[in-house]
Amino acid sequence: MKKGKCISVISLAIIMLIVSALGISCGVPSSGTGQDSQQSGEEGQQQSSISEEELEQIQEAIEEEETDTTDYTSVTAGAELYGYMPSYLCTDTDNYIKVEVTNTSDFTWRARGENKVRFGYHYYGQDVDFVEYDKTARTPLPENLEPGESVVVEVLINDITNPGTYVVQIDLALEGHWWFSSKDIPMIEGRVYFNSCLDDRDFLDD
Repeated sequence: MKKGKCISVISLAIIMLIVSALGISCGVPSSGTGQDSQQSGEEGQQQSSISEEELEQIQEAIEEEETDTTDYTSVTAGAELYGYMPSYLCTDTDNYIKVEVTNTSDFTWRARGENKVRFGYHYYGQDVDFVEYDKTARTPLPENLEPGESVVVEVLINDITNPGTYVVQIDLALEGHWWFSSKDIPMIEGRVYFNSCLDDRDFLDD
């Protein structure tokens, strides 16, 4: 069954959750007193706990799931990454690297839901024995990115907790499919020394 032709089981569950939370019923209206109707109205208001913003996010997720008919086995992947890898980063606080990215693919990069595109990275210890390729922190896109569009993203790096020198490579991932670097797309790469920034702060305070 192709996507976009029908609502998935997950989408149906989300819709049922919305209906339940908003206190919407499909039965015959009650013929009780005005007081009963007032109490029923108050109970319905108490049951509704989803904010307008959350409702919009759910609706967007449903729409994206329904309309994503892209065949990711035959797309052409492309990306241009611009950024600077600093020579020193912290092992005990979050690091953010500013990266400008342009979508040069022939498909839209989705920011949410299934088949989303997110930033990740790989690291290889040079003087320490620590390596990770796939299971690093992910940074989402702020919004869908159409072919030809660009955006600046603060990429989070916080998985390297052991001091030492590493090669760090910032990459893009089409989640569930492949890393963009596997399509011969250049990454942002650099040698970085990681150490405690809290210890340095304590030293400066003294």
